[in-house]
Amino acid sequence: MVNRRDFMRIGLPIVGSPWLAQHGSYAQAQSSPSSFPPAGADGWVSLLNGRDLNGWYTMLQKSGRDVAQDRKIVVMEDGMLHILGNQVSAEPAEPGYIATNQEFGNVHIRVEYKWGVKRFPPRTMTKRDNGLLYGLVGEDKVWPTMVECQIEEGDVGDYFLVGGIRGIQDHHGNGLFGEGLGPNGWLDGAEQGRPKDASPAELTGGRKIKDGNFEKLDDWNMVEVIWQGDRSAHIINGRCVNVVSMLEQPDPHNPGHFLPLTRGKLAIEIEFAEIWYRRIEVRSLT
Repeated sequence: MVNRRDFMRIGLPIVGSPWLAQHGSYAQAQSSPSSFPPAGADGWVSLLNGRDLNGWYTMLQKSGRDVAQDRKIVVMEDGMLHILGNQVSAEPAEPGYIATNQEFGNVHIRVEYKWGVKRFPPRTMTKRDNGLLYGLVGEDKVWPTMVECQIEEGDVGDYFLVGGIRGIQDHHGNGLFGEGLGPNGWLDGAEQGRPKDASPAELTGGRKIKDGNFEKLDDWNMVEVIWQGDRSAHIINGRCVNVVSMLEQPDPHNPGHFLPLTRGKLAIEIEFAEIWYRRIEVRSLT
């Protein structure tokens, strides 16, 4: 299995390589006409126009679709995406997300975020929590079928594979946390000394813990996802901290079977803590 260092070294094949040709580019998988500007000279496409939420929609757990904008839970402010800047009240906040209308695949994603100060019940005393979601497919609900690059105090870069999505995390043998983490990221004494010729790790969902802490709590952070075909890497402030391969989603037309997860919508969580995004961009890898 390709490890983090190999992924970063060989993970950007040359344009037109057979490996990428079978998957196509993000521009070939739009669920609606693009509301975003064309790519700049450097290939990056900004998904924030600095004025409004054109190209995006919101989903809240109870209130449903496109209510968060009317309640000013999500707004464009000073050219940035501002989430949960509204007034804190005693009423529990609704979790949800703001998602693109357009689907993407084979992309390099990068976002830049900074925490605000507001916290909403019932999580006024817990870690501030958010997330970059990708590969969002199927029904809009909280929570949908998707991959999450966790953005939470102390946990930035963790994977959460949700809604039946599964994959294989590479091993942490040379990781900052040393030996002892199993193939799914959890401490597992049985994994220590695992022979190299052992059977491959099982495809599983749930949480896959990142390798090292590189986020800043009081400043801007850059989170990147390199998503190529059915594998992806999470990069926090320039450090690759997590890689999962063989990403699969349940086949909606064939229960009990799976399909490679190679494209889907992008989203940002709305989850009980104020946060700013001054950059949300994608660049095709084909």
